[in-house]
Amino acid sequence: MHTSYEHQARNPFNWSLESTERNGFAEELKKKELILKAATTLFANKGYSGTSVREIVEAAGVTKPTLYYYFKNKDDLYYKLIDEAIQIFFDIFDQAAATPGGMRTRLFKVFAEIYHSFRENIDFLRLVNSIIYGPRGAVPEYDLKVRNQQFEQCLSKILRDGIAEGELGEADFNRVMLLLVGLLRSLQVLLVVKPVSQNISPDELRRSIDLIFDGTKKARNNTKEV
Repeated sequence: MHTSYEHQARNPFNWSLESTERNGFAEELKKKELILKAATTLFANKGYSGTSVREIVEAAGVTKPTLYYYFKNKDDLYYKLIDEAIQIFFDIFDQAAATPGGMRTRLFKVFAEIYHSFRENIDFLRLVNSIIYGPRGAVPEYDLKVRNQQFEQCLSKILRDGIAEGELGEADFNRVMLLLVGLLRSLQVLLVVKPVSQNISPDELRRSIDLIFDGTKKARNNTKEV
C-alpha cells in the first residue's frame, strides 16, 4: 500500500522566492513572505482579533513600517493572505484536473493534491474554516460565495467530461456532486480536529472516490429494480 502522494503542484501558502532571487529583490520579498507566514500562524492560533500588528512584526522579525509598506493595515494583510492562498488552491486544482486519463483518475489527482496541501498547511486551513464556521465578527467579512461557486464549476466540468465519456450517468450528476463536495468538507474538518493523527492514504482516498461512484450507481440500479 502506498503511504505518500506524488506531488507535482505548487505547495499552497509556500511563497517561493526562487524566481525573484535572480532579479535581486529576494531580500525585500523575503520580508513579505515572513509577514504572511507569521500572520497565518498567529491568526489561526490566536484568532484575528486576538492578534496585534506588533505580534505579527515581532514574529516575522520585521518592523511596522515594513509591514505597512506591503499592506495598508491588518485587514488588508488578512484579505491579501486569503486571496493569495485561495488562488494557489485553484492553481493546484487546475493542474491536477489536467491529469491525463478518465474522470476518476482526474478526480483522485485533484483530491490527493488538495488533501496534501491542506495537511501541509493546517494553520491556513484553520484560518479558512474560521471564516466558514466561526462566529460572525470573529474575522473580517470575506465573501466565499464566489469562490465556492468557482470550485463547484471546476468540479462540475470534470463530471460533465465524465458524462460525455460514458463514465457517469446524467441522472447521477447531482448526487455525485453532493457527495464529492461533502468529501472535501469532511477532509477539512478531520484535519482541523486531528491534524497530527489524521493521515488518509492514497489508497483510502481512491477507495472513497470509487465508493461514491459505485455506490451511487448501485443505488440507482436498485431503485430501477424496485
